[in-house]
Amino acid sequence: MRRSRLVSILAGFAMGAAGAASAQDLTFRFNDSEADAMRAALDKFEAENPGVSVELQTIAWSESRQQFLREAAVGEGPDVVHIAFVWPRDMGAAGALLPINDMLESDPIQAGFDDFIATELAVGADGNIYGVPWTTDTWAMIYRTDVLEEAGIDKIPTTWEELRDASRTIHEKTGKVGFGFPAGSGSQNTIWFLANYYWWSNDHALVVPDGDGFKTGITADEIAEAMEYYHSFIKEGHNPEAMLGVTEWFDPAILEGMISGEQGIAIVPPQQAKEILAAFEERNPGVEPPFVTSTTPGGPAGPKTHLGGRMLGINANTENPEIAWKLIEFMTRPDILAEHYGNQFPAQKTPLGKAEFGPALAGFAAQLPLARSWGAYSDGPAQIGTMWNDTGRAFGSAFIGEVDYDAAAAELLASVEEQLKQ
Repeated sequence: MRRSRLVSILAGFAMGAAGAASAQDLTFRFNDSEADAMRAALDKFEAENPGVSVELQTIAWSESRQQFLREAAVGEGPDVVHIAFVWPRDMGAAGALLPINDMLESDPIQAGFDDFIATELAVGADGNIYGVPWTTDTWAMIYRTDVLEEAGIDKIPTTWEELRDASRTIHEKTGKVGFGFPAGSGSQNTIWFLANYYWWSNDHALVVPDGDGFKTGITADEIAEAMEYYHSFIKEGHNPEAMLGVTEWFDPAILEGMISGEQGIAIVPPQQAKEILAAFEERNPGVEPPFVTSTTPGGPAGPKTHLGGRMLGINANTENPEIAWKLIEFMTRPDILAEHYGNQFPAQKTPLGKAEFGPALAGFAAQLPLARSWGAYSDGPAQIGTMWNDTGRAFGSAFIGEVDYDAAAAELLASVEEQLKQ
């Protein structure tokens, strides 16, 4: 009997070695929710490559990075792995990913590696390339136009102050949540993104280049300003205090508020925006969805978000590198992406330029050119994962009153500065 086509992975459970499969078998680990669509894509790959069998494994994003590093360290793990834009360097340095320089040269992919975006994030300190950008996205604002109308708001906010005013007005005039955002400090916290968007738009950054090295590009006062800004939504009541217990942007509490109309404003990547639209249409057949997307508010430097996305990498332990490379080539084909992974956009300049966003997602089309790479955050010695967690803890401790803004900001800044000395 053929083995199961879908294997769900529990945190901490080590999978079998990549090299343990037969010569024509592969495993592909996928972290997003579209497992059925990925399985259909893999079926096409198998049909195109007779004799090759690909097992699909799924795992949560919150567990995927450490799980793969643990497995790769002992010669195990999937052959092809689905990873975040900012992971290839660390994973390559750890010996977990296979350098693909020779493959790119001998068997070019799509319109060429130069047609992919954010390729600098795939290059390790040793000059080797450890991943292929697969999909890209960024975050944008989504508004319930009927809630804005009910509150008497006729202008989409363009500054941070206007966003707070709109959020406050929605709550005061309608009793609904204004700008509802996760304020929790747990792993994979959302406040990391919100804080950086605020800082970047005000021309600050935790890490900036400094000649041949790196330094902090922000003061403790500027960090504290962002803490005070986001905390004000909670203190004024238009972002419920319960959001202190919500960490992730895709939490049902956020999505349901937008779908039901009990919340007026959210910030999400395109996958969640499409979920909101689809759920509304399912519940309200024939009703025009009352949503509009827009760029984030901006400061002196304008609206700024991160250029996010996913990459594909090959396990350094695989015994099937050639077939693994074939799978990556197949998965990065624009037609395969469009059919099976449409919640994100192709991380390639040519198809990205032809992407159809549609009226409801026009905000993402406007935001993508304004999104920035993590740049110095990923180039320097300070680990993004560590800064992410430290930012969540600092904001969280300030939000619950454990310490004041100044103390929390000083602690976060000192942590980043210490990392940059390494």
